Amino acid sequence: IAECERLPFDLPEAEEELVVGYQTEYSGIKFGLFYVASYLNLLLSSLFVTVLYLRGWNISIPYVFVPELFEINKINGIIGTTIGIFITLAKTYLFLFISIATRWTLP
Repeated sequence: IAECERLPFDLPEAEEELVVGYQTEYSGIKFGLFYVASYLNLLLSSLFVTVLYLRGWNISIPYVFVPELFEINKINGIIGTTIGIFITLAKTYLFLFISIATRWTLP
């Protein structure tokens, strides 16, 4: 979250620019592009955190009781790939939600 320079973490860097920072000097498309780039940075950071630390497309639920139902890694082809992509996107969305909720609750 701090690498994306979101609101709670950029306060020590800019003392006189606490309103919005350097983005107050831009308007229109340039202002919109700053926000799009900021959220794209947040999305890519969340995707990297998901793949590197949250086991990517693997399910983090222990499947001790019924291994036949939860062995998604043995499913080959399009179905296994699609399930893996949806698992990765769900974990990425979870991290995005946590990051945005942190930004909303902290000043």
